[in-house]
Amino acid sequence: MVEMKAVIFDMDGVISNTVPIQYEINRRIASKLGFMLNRQENQDLQGLSRRDTLEKLVEKSGKQLSHDEIDRLSDERNKEYLTVISTLTKADILPGMESFIEELYKRKIPMAVASASRNAPKVLHQLGLLERFDHVVDVSKLRRGKPDPEIFLTAAKALGVNDSQCVAIEDGEAGLTAILQTNMFSVGIGAHEAMKQADLYLKETAELTFETLTAALLSHQLTIKI
Repeated sequence: MVEMKAVIFDMDGVISNTVPIQYEINRRIASKLGFMLNRQENQDLQGLSRRDTLEKLVEKSGKQLSHDEIDRLSDERNKEYLTVISTLTKADILPGMESFIEELYKRKIPMAVASASRNAPKVLHQLGLLERFDHVVDVSKLRRGKPDPEIFLTAAKALGVNDSQCVAIEDGEAGLTAILQTNMFSVGIGAHEAMKQADLYLKETAELTFETLTAALLSHQLTIKI
């Protein structure tokens, strides 16, 4: 079996059911910019930083905004998001993910979160999961965001493992693109067509178990040898 020494998670849409929250907030921002944002378009924004998300929304609107105006919208979006995430509970953990994380924790497999959100520690705290993770990448210290692989490589380095010994889990195209530029075993979850490029593709988080993952790792190794 391919050796798994660490697991790296995206957060929104993988651990936390926060994608619908982000969609509603992004939809309101889009409305202020004069257009309607649908769910598929919001899916394409997953994994991007706060600033990159705002720049994409402004670009789609066709408007010309100054850096200060974009910063103001970004701050407005973040304040609304912080208000909403303060109400999160364990009920907002996506199906199957708490038991999956607990299984890894029990087996003493190091875990990190590589989320584009600067609010990741707050969300994980609200969900009661923060202490289960050995590291949460501080995106404010990164030079490049997803789809650049820096965030995942930073997580692996923090855990003290080679990228070839890591499993990385994503639900967004930008994040999966980043993983595919590393030597990590990729897991793609969700309805986005791009997720099918992953080494292991699952439609829902509930399908991800320790047994499913280890079987996929074994199959992947056999495929490579063949």
